[in-house]
Amino acid sequence: MSLLDLRRRLKSINSTQKITRAMEMVAASKMKKAQDAALAGRPYAEGLAKLIKNIVRSSSDIRHPYFLKREQPKKILFLFFTADRGLCGAFNSNISRYLIRREMLPEQERIVAAVGRKGMQFCKHIGENVVAEFEGMSDNPDYLKTAPITKLAVDGFLSGEFDEVILLYNHFVNTMQQEIKEKVLLPLAPLETKVNPRDLPADRQGFSGESKEKKPEVSQGDAEIEYLFEPNAEAVFEKILPRYIETIVYQSLLESNASEQSARMVAMKSASENAGELISTLTLEMNKARQASITTEILEIVGGAEALAEG
Repeated sequence: MSLLDLRRRLKSINSTQKITRAMEMVAASKMKKAQDAALAGRPYAEGLAKLIKNIVRSSSDIRHPYFLKREQPKKILFLFFTADRGLCGAFNSNISRYLIRREMLPEQERIVAAVGRKGMQFCKHIGENVVAEFEGMSDNPDYLKTAPITKLAVDGFLSGEFDEVILLYNHFVNTMQQEIKEKVLLPLAPLETKVNPRDLPADRQGFSGESKEKKPEVSQGDAEIEYLFEPNAEAVFEKILPRYIETIVYQSLLESNASEQSARMVAMKSASENAGELISTLTLEMNKARQASITTEILEIVGGAEALAEG
């Protein structure tokens, strides 16, 4: 590679590094806000789940369509959360691979509602059955924006269009780690309800968000809570359950957004560091090439001087 080519490449990489550093700073700013929102929303969702659990315990005769479990679910809707933009490492590709590798029974049909442009593009590319597309939510999650997603899931489940609704998203653990979570949204299952292991894959979860490795602890105080319903338990459930479904969908969006911004910040930081290493390598090569050029010029001058002296 010539000295001119090295200079051009070095200039190009310097420009790229400036861009990645700027994107890293922007992602870091968004990451803090997204992480705070995701962590702040967890206690509310957990508290609402605990309330529903206690109501179910105190009123065992409650019957609600949200709890209706089909014996052999055939049409399964996946609410598939991804980002609208790339440049966030393996954030989108990992969950996309999980979706296509997720085992389905021969009689089951996978239906996808893509929340995020990248997921939508991926599903269309591989020919998945996409029934809905939602964009513009990953950068600025808003509770009201999730209403159409919740309505699609609930209306489809109640009408029998979907036998089961599953959330698939990246759960925020910390800045360096995100976990793919698969959570059954509908039908709802009380926390204490036992699920047949053959019905769910190893990493599937109930609506409480608790994994099977970490079972929820029930205190004696929780078990003794009694409620007086006005006008009745069914009317209370009619108000609480829709709010709970909306909360879980919104919390999934918050978790996905926090994971996305964290992944983007880490990816841009890594890109900036790699650019720095490449700049150092190219600078060394350029200096060597310059020294070689100077040495060649000196040798030519000396050679010319000697020739003139001999002549």
